[in-house]
Amino acid sequence: MSHAHHSHPVRLSAEPHSTELTDPVCGMSVKKTSFHKAEFQGRLYSFCSAPCRSKFMNNPQRYLTSSEPLPLEGDTNTEYSCPMHSEVRQLSPGTCPKCGMALEPVMPSADTGENPELADFRRRFWHTLPLTLVVTMIAMSGGTFDHFLGTARPWVELALATPVVIWSGRPFFKRWFQSLKQLSPNMWTLIGTGTGAAYLYSVIATLAPGIFPASFRLDGQVAVYF
Repeated sequence: MSHAHHSHPVRLSAEPHSTELTDPVCGMSVKKTSFHKAEFQGRLYSFCSAPCRSKFMNNPQRYLTSSEPLPLEGDTNTEYSCPMHSEVRQLSPGTCPKCGMALEPVMPSADTGENPELADFRRRFWHTLPLTLVVTMIAMSGGTFDHFLGTARPWVELALATPVVIWSGRPFFKRWFQSLKQLSPNMWTLIGTGTGAAYLYSVIATLAPGIFPASFRLDGQVAVYF
């Protein structure tokens, strides 16, 4: 006796199997891992940013009944300018080629929502703060943890500091590179150069301590600056 099986179950979620989704507000591609989600009438929608999610929640039918995703106000028709260099203007968001600051709308809309740059910086900060606190505690302890860590101490610091520098610090290094490319030194140049030099030196000191002269050693180990 055979049994029939249904191969196409009913789905209540708007989330497909693919890793790329579409923001119903602005039409941008969104990854399934996006932090900005909302459920409406049994369906789950993903958004590229908090402002898009807020617009959707204020009037979902406006975006679900439209045949084309509505653009974010100001994305294509709003002029953006640098708060430090008013001569820098363009018709899209971005960063100032002179100082690296985020461009702001010349005529801000009342429905701008949360600053996406601030939201991104806050997310990176909180996600890596525990690693920052631990590596700082080890580095500034004056050798308190050497009894437990021994020669593994620089490796532990490397493991803790790397996500902070590479992931959390990515926006800083991106603007550091832009400042060099534009031949326009600014605060991002200072931050990126200082942080990058300390991290790169410490990585080399951890991976290849033998290339350093004896004068660089303290208690038998090359000092690191994670």
